[in-house]
Amino acid sequence: MNQNNRVTTVARHAYTQVYADYLRSGNLEEATRQVAHLVYTHRGNKPGTPQGDWQEAERITREWPHTVTEASQAHLFDKALAKTRQWLKEIEEELGMTNPNDAYRALRAVLHTVRDRLPVEECAEFSAQLPTLIMGMYYTGWTPVGKPEKLRNMEDFLYKVGEQLPSGMDPLRVTRGVIRVLERHVTPGELKDVRRNFPEKLREVWEETARTR
Repeated sequence: MNQNNRVTTVARHAYTQVYADYLRSGNLEEATRQVAHLVYTHRGNKPGTPQGDWQEAERITREWPHTVTEASQAHLFDKALAKTRQWLKEIEEELGMTNPNDAYRALRAVLHTVRDRLPVEECAEFSAQLPTLIMGMYYTGWTPVGKPEKLRNMEDFLYKVGEQLPSGMDPLRVTRGVIRVLERHVTPGELKDVRRNFPEKLREVWEETARTR
């Protein structure tokens, strides 16, 4: 095999891997970015520009969304479902629950209260780090009107969490448990941005909970 054919074969294999990653993530922009890097790598000393590499990458990936089959869509759904189950299982373990429905209610109560305290832009940025199915739950019933809500202190926050919980669930304990799960799955920078919008006492509780998770 000559050098040109070898490079072409390697490139095709690399694009196939990026395509497989795209089927799992659904992120076309990231896939195009990876392909552009591969185009740059595989052209070696041949003339070219970053803009040209990006245009070539777009040419390669533009049809990818149309190739997503029912099977790959099912795979994406299965992956999203598995992530959701993982989060709920962790909440069950944190709170000593045995029923995933209770874990779901706990997660929903805290996320909805957090959501309504955030400015619209920050609300969207935070949601981007949630599993797809949990993101759907996060936005259920949400409206940008009147946001962020005024939660002046820790008591206001816990009162709103408690309103959404079944009888017998302790809002503070639930909040701490959900915080510990969020700390495992959401980036520190994003959580810092979220905490910045909270009353001081709640920020202290969150940071204390994060340190002891």
